[in-house]
Amino acid sequence: MIASQRLAVLVDSCLLPSVSGPRLPEWVLRGLERGTPGAAVHGSGPAARAVTEALRAALPDALAARPRPAGAPDRADPPGAAPGNRAGSPRRDGTAVAAALVASGANLGLDVPPDPRHGRTGAFVTELQSHGVAAALGPFTGAGDLLPFAEAAAAGVRAVTADVPAALGRPVVARGLRGDLGYRGVVVSDALDAPPIVAGWGVPGAAVLAWIAGVDLIRLGPGLGAGVREAVHAAAARAVADGDLRMARLEEAADRVARLRRWASEPRMPVGS
Repeated sequence: MIASQRLAVLVDSCLLPSVSGPRLPEWVLRGLERGTPGAAVHGSGPAARAVTEALRAALPDALAARPRPAGAPDRADPPGAAPGNRAGSPRRDGTAVAAALVASGANLGLDVPPDPRHGRTGAFVTELQSHGVAAALGPFTGAGDLLPFAEAAAAGVRAVTADVPAALGRPVVARGLRGDLGYRGVVVSDALDAPPIVAGWGVPGAAVLAWIAGVDLIRLGPGLGAGVREAVHAAAARAVADGDLRMARLEEAADRVARLRRWASEPRMPVGS
């Protein structure tokens, strides 16, 4: 009984539900009481701000994550310009992005795109995080240009978003991210309501396999609700009972998430000071 209760707490500690305003769903509120570290807040304007404030009221030190809007440009190229590595293209301003995220109540920026230009990713991460907003750089697939991720790891990036299909197909997290790049922070999954994930593994199966692969924080997409959360709990219990998922792996993941949450709740110099 004690072991099953401990497992339930660990699973909740490693889940990040997605919500949109203006209210927190009851199942998310119950999860926050049981150890869920926060939520990803979708949408914009007053509704998103209202749900972020509700999140803070329920859990003052919550991770309030903001995904990058769909279709947002990867770089700060001028409107209409073709993205690329031009020497004259402008630098993304981490302080300006931090100001926007802080104004929305967020302390974790999800899906921060890597910049292939030398030094740019590390500088952006440093600027963003100096104002108390953790960067989740990604998605990390283990392929392509890894130098921006190496820069970010050296700059102390607090989180990296892992491409779940890539992570489940080969040792992307354990070997590529933690082994080759020496990254020690939180690995966040991409949203598990993506059609390829649902079709390929199902959400509960993908969550368990992602934990086994080394992902720490499982992001439940905005299309997923209380029933999926319960199904993830059941799948995790079966995997632990079968010996496929070790409790120690979940404890490691929960510890990393707790450290990120403590970091994000520490006071920082306000943006613009």
